Amino acid sequence: MPELDRGGWTLRYEVAGGGPELVALTHGFGATAETWRHQVPALVAAGYRVLTWDLRAHGRSGSPDEAITIAALGEDLAAVVRAADGPAHALGHSAGGVVTMRCALDHPDLVRSLVLVGTASECNAKAHSWYEGLAVTAEAEGGAAVLKKLGSRDAADAAPEARGFARIARAMGGLHHAPLTSELERLRCPTFIVVGDKDFLGVGGSVIISRRIPGSRLEIVPGGVHALFHQDPAGFNARLIAFLRSLA
Repeated sequence: MPELDRGGWTLRYEVAGGGPELVALTHGFGATAETWRHQVPALVAAGYRVLTWDLRAHGRSGSPDEAITIAALGEDLAAVVRAADGPAHALGHSAGGVVTMRCALDHPDLVRSLVLVGTASECNAKAHSWYEGLAVTAEAEGGAAVLKKLGSRDAADAAPEARGFARIARAMGGLHHAPLTSELERLRCPTFIVVGDKDFLGVGGSVIISRRIPGSRLEIVPGGVHALFHQDPAGFNARLIAFLRSLA
Protein backbone atom coordinates (compact mmCIF):
# COMPACT_ATOMS: atom_id res chain seq x y z
CA MET A 1 0.00 0.00 0.00
CA PRO A 2 1.43 3.42 -0.91
CA GLU A 3 2.73 5.73 1.76
CA LEU A 4 3.14 9.48 1.36
CA ASP A 5 6.14 11.11 3.03
CA ARG A 6 5.04 14.07 5.11
CA GLY A 7 8.51 15.02 6.32
CA GLY A 8 9.62 12.40 8.80
CA TRP A 9 6.35 10.51 8.99
CA THR A 10 3.98 8.96 6.46
CA LEU A 11 0.32 8.82 5.48
CA ARG A 12 -0.97 5.47 4.26
CA TYR A 13 -3.34 5.62 1.31
CA GLU A 14 -4.65 3.40 -1.46
CA VAL A 15 -6.28 3.95 -4.85
CA ALA A 16 -8.61 1.36 -6.37
CA GLY A 17 -10.22 1.28 -9.80
CA GLY A 18 -9.30 2.85 -13.10
CA GLY A 19 -12.06 5.34 -13.81
CA PRO A 20 -11.39 8.90 -14.96
CA GLU A 21 -12.92 10.55 -11.86
CA LEU A 22 -11.54 10.23 -8.34
CA VAL A 23 -13.64 9.83 -5.17
CA ALA A 24 -11.77 10.47 -1.90
CA LEU A 25 -13.20 8.86 1.25
CA THR A 26 -12.16 10.20 4.66
CA HIS A 27 -13.05 8.21 7.78
CA GLY A 28 -13.96 9.48 11.24
CA PHE A 29 -12.62 9.08 14.78
CA GLY A 30 -11.20 5.71 15.67
CA ALA A 31 -11.76 4.18 12.22
CA THR A 32 -9.38 3.45 9.34
CA ALA A 33 -9.57 3.20 5.56
CA GLU A 34 -11.03 -0.30 6.04
CA THR A 35 -14.30 1.27 7.16
CA TRP A 36 -15.10 1.87 3.46
CA ARG A 37 -14.91 -1.80 2.47
CA HIS A 38 -18.55 -1.80 1.30
CA GLN A 39 -18.22 1.45 -0.65
CA VAL A 40 -14.98 0.90 -2.59
CA PRO A 41 -16.19 -2.08 -4.70
CA ALA A 42 -19.48 -0.35 -5.50
CA LEU A 43 -17.74 2.85 -6.60
CA VAL A 44 -15.19 0.96 -8.68
CA ALA A 45 -18.00 -1.01 -10.34
CA ALA A 46 -19.69 2.31 -11.11
CA GLY A 47 -16.58 3.47 -12.96
CA TYR A 48 -14.75 5.61 -10.40
CA ARG A 49 -11.24 5.59 -9.00
CA VAL A 50 -11.42 5.51 -5.21
CA LEU A 51 -8.94 6.98 -2.74
CA THR A 52 -9.00 5.73 0.84
CA TRP A 53 -6.51 6.75 3.50
CA ASP A 54 -5.78 6.61 7.21
CA LEU A 55 -5.87 9.87 9.12
CA ARG A 56 -2.68 10.60 11.04
CA ALA A 57 -2.58 8.64 14.33
CA HIS A 58 -4.99 6.10 12.81
CA GLY A 59 -4.44 2.77 11.12
CA ARG A 60 -1.08 2.52 9.37
CA SER A 61 -0.43 6.24 9.10
CA GLY A 62 2.18 7.89 11.26
CA SER A 63 1.58 10.02 14.32
CA PRO A 64 4.02 12.93 14.45
CA ASP A 65 4.88 14.44 17.80
CA GLU A 66 3.53 17.87 16.95
CA ALA A 67 0.50 20.03 17.49
CA ILE A 68 -2.51 19.16 15.35
CA THR A 69 -5.02 21.60 13.89
CA ILE A 70 -8.00 21.06 11.64
CA ALA A 71 -6.11 23.00 8.99
CA ALA A 72 -3.19 20.55 9.22
CA LEU A 73 -5.57 17.62 8.77
CA GLY A 74 -7.06 19.36 5.75
CA GLU A 75 -3.56 19.68 4.32
CA ASP A 76 -3.09 15.92 4.83
CA LEU A 77 -6.18 15.27 2.72
CA ALA A 78 -4.99 17.71 0.07
CA ALA A 79 -1.64 15.90 -0.06
CA VAL A 80 -3.15 12.45 -0.64
CA VAL A 81 -5.58 13.82 -3.26
CA ARG A 82 -2.62 15.29 -5.14
CA ALA A 83 -0.73 11.99 -4.80
CA ALA A 84 -3.75 10.22 -6.33
CA ASP A 85 -3.87 12.64 -9.28
CA GLY A 86 -6.89 14.59 -8.08
CA PRO A 87 -9.03 16.69 -7.98
CA ALA A 88 -11.60 14.52 -6.26
CA HIS A 89 -15.19 14.22 -5.26
CA ALA A 90 -14.58 14.33 -1.50
CA LEU A 91 -16.65 12.41 1.04
CA GLY A 92 -16.06 12.73 4.78
CA HIS A 93 -17.74 11.05 7.72
CA SER A 94 -18.01 12.64 11.17
CA ALA A 95 -14.58 14.10 12.07
CA GLY A 96 -13.57 13.18 8.52
CA GLY A 97 -16.30 15.52 7.32
CA VAL A 98 -14.69 18.38 9.23
CA VAL A 99 -11.35 17.56 7.59
CA THR A 100 -13.05 17.43 4.19
CA MET A 101 -14.76 20.78 4.63
CA ARG A 102 -11.47 22.40 5.70
CA CYS A 103 -9.71 20.96 2.66
CA ALA A 104 -12.45 22.24 0.35
CA LEU A 105 -12.21 25.72 1.86
CA ASP A 106 -8.43 25.86 1.60
CA HIS A 107 -8.05 24.00 -1.71
CA PRO A 108 -11.18 24.52 -3.83
CA ASP A 109 -9.19 23.46 -6.89
CA LEU A 110 -8.82 19.96 -5.44
CA VAL A 111 -12.49 19.35 -4.56
CA ARG A 112 -15.06 18.82 -7.31
CA SER A 113 -17.94 18.05 -4.97
CA LEU A 114 -18.63 17.33 -1.31
CA VAL A 115 -20.51 14.52 0.42
CA LEU A 116 -20.78 15.16 4.15
CA VAL A 117 -22.03 12.32 6.33
CA GLY A 118 -23.02 12.76 9.97
CA THR A 119 -20.79 15.74 10.56
CA ALA A 120 -20.84 19.34 11.82
CA SER A 121 -19.09 22.65 11.30
CA GLU A 122 -19.31 23.74 14.93
CA CYS A 123 -19.86 22.30 18.39
CA ASN A 124 -21.45 23.47 21.61
CA ALA A 125 -20.01 23.37 25.12
CA LYS A 126 -21.34 19.86 25.73
CA ALA A 127 -19.64 18.53 22.60
CA HIS A 128 -16.45 20.38 23.50
CA SER A 129 -16.43 18.54 26.85
CA TRP A 130 -17.07 15.23 25.06
CA TYR A 131 -14.04 15.75 22.83
CA GLU A 132 -11.93 16.63 25.86
CA GLY A 133 -13.15 13.47 27.58
CA LEU A 134 -12.02 11.42 24.58
CA ALA A 135 -8.62 13.09 24.69
CA VAL A 136 -8.21 12.39 28.40
CA THR A 137 -9.26 8.77 27.92
CA ALA A 138 -6.72 8.33 25.13
CA GLU A 139 -3.90 9.80 27.20
CA ALA A 140 -4.75 7.89 30.37
CA GLU A 141 -5.90 4.52 29.00
CA GLY A 142 -4.78 4.26 25.37
CA GLY A 143 -6.37 3.86 21.98
CA ALA A 144 -8.29 0.67 22.77
CA ALA A 145 -10.14 2.48 25.54
CA VAL A 146 -11.11 5.19 23.06
CA LEU A 147 -12.71 2.61 20.77
CA LYS A 148 -14.65 1.24 23.72
CA LYS A 149 -15.83 4.71 24.71
CA LEU A 150 -16.88 5.41 21.13
CA GLY A 151 -18.87 2.16 21.14
CA SER A 152 -17.09 0.75 18.09
CA ARG A 153 -18.53 -2.54 16.92
CA ASP A 154 -16.55 -2.73 13.69
CA ALA A 155 -14.02 -5.56 13.83
CA ALA A 156 -11.95 -3.70 11.23
CA ASP A 157 -11.25 -0.82 13.63
CA ALA A 158 -7.66 -0.73 14.88
CA ALA A 159 -6.86 1.24 18.00
CA PRO A 160 -5.54 4.74 17.19
CA GLU A 161 -2.21 6.01 18.52
CA ALA A 162 -3.19 7.57 21.83
CA ARG A 163 -1.29 10.85 21.92
CA GLY A 164 -2.06 11.71 18.32
CA PHE A 165 -5.71 10.84 18.79
CA ALA A 166 -5.88 13.12 21.83
CA ARG A 167 -4.49 15.99 19.77
CA ILE A 168 -7.07 15.39 17.02
CA ALA A 169 -9.90 15.22 19.56
CA ARG A 170 -8.87 18.58 21.01
CA ALA A 171 -8.61 20.07 17.51
CA MET A 172 -12.21 19.01 16.87
CA GLY A 173 -13.26 20.41 20.23
CA GLY A 174 -11.83 23.70 19.03
CA LEU A 175 -14.86 24.02 16.77
CA HIS A 176 -16.61 25.40 19.86
CA HIS A 177 -14.47 28.54 19.84
CA ALA A 178 -13.48 28.58 16.15
CA PRO A 179 -16.33 27.10 14.06
CA LEU A 180 -16.12 26.61 10.31
CA THR A 181 -19.74 27.68 9.86
CA SER A 182 -19.20 31.29 8.80
CA GLU A 183 -16.70 30.20 6.13
CA LEU A 184 -18.97 27.68 4.42
CA GLU A 185 -20.67 30.34 2.31
CA ARG A 186 -17.45 30.48 0.27
CA LEU A 187 -17.95 26.93 -0.99
CA ARG A 188 -19.27 26.70 -4.53
CA CYS A 189 -18.93 22.99 -5.32
CA PRO A 190 -22.01 20.72 -5.45
CA THR A 191 -22.67 19.39 -1.94
CA PHE A 192 -24.75 16.48 -0.65
CA ILE A 193 -25.29 16.30 3.11
CA VAL A 194 -26.70 13.09 4.55
CA VAL A 195 -27.44 12.19 8.16
CA GLY A 196 -29.51 9.60 9.99
CA ASP A 197 -32.30 10.81 12.23
CA LYS A 198 -31.00 8.42 14.92
CA ASP A 199 -27.41 9.71 14.69
CA PHE A 200 -26.12 10.04 18.25
CA LEU A 201 -24.65 13.43 17.31
CA GLY A 202 -28.07 14.65 16.17
CA VAL A 203 -29.12 16.20 12.86
CA GLY A 204 -28.64 19.84 13.87
CA GLY A 205 -25.07 20.07 12.64
CA SER A 206 -26.07 18.84 9.20
CA VAL A 207 -28.96 21.29 9.05
CA ILE A 208 -26.63 24.18 9.89
CA ILE A 209 -24.20 23.14 7.15
CA SER A 210 -27.00 22.84 4.60
CA ARG A 211 -28.17 26.37 5.35
CA ARG A 212 -24.68 27.77 4.86
CA ILE A 213 -23.40 26.03 1.71
CA PRO A 214 -25.11 27.58 -1.32
CA GLY A 215 -27.21 25.12 -3.31
CA SER A 216 -26.46 22.17 -1.04
CA ARG A 217 -28.83 19.23 -0.71
CA LEU A 218 -29.72 17.69 2.68
CA GLU A 219 -31.19 14.23 3.22
CA ILE A 220 -32.21 13.05 6.69
CA VAL A 221 -32.52 9.26 6.57
CA PRO A 222 -35.34 7.79 8.72
CA GLY A 223 -33.94 5.28 11.21
CA GLY A 224 -30.39 6.05 10.12
CA VAL A 225 -27.54 5.88 12.63
CA HIS A 226 -24.15 7.61 12.70
CA ALA A 227 -22.43 5.13 10.37
CA LEU A 228 -25.11 4.93 7.68
CA PHE A 229 -22.68 3.24 5.31
CA HIS A 230 -22.37 0.28 7.70
CA GLN A 231 -26.04 0.11 8.65
CA ASP A 232 -27.33 0.02 5.07
CA PRO A 233 -24.41 -0.23 2.62
CA ALA A 234 -26.60 -0.78 -0.44
CA GLY A 235 -28.85 2.15 0.32
CA PHE A 236 -25.95 4.44 1.13
CA ASN A 237 -24.06 3.44 -2.01
CA ALA A 238 -27.13 4.06 -4.14
CA ARG A 239 -27.51 7.58 -2.71
CA LEU A 240 -23.81 8.33 -3.19
CA ILE A 241 -23.59 7.07 -6.75
CA ALA A 242 -26.82 8.79 -7.74
CA PHE A 243 -25.40 12.09 -6.49
CA LEU A 244 -22.10 11.60 -8.32
CA ARG A 245 -23.84 10.67 -11.55
CA SER A 246 -26.07 13.75 -11.28
CA LEU A 247 -22.92 15.85 -11.70
CA ALA A 248 -21.97 14.37 -15.05
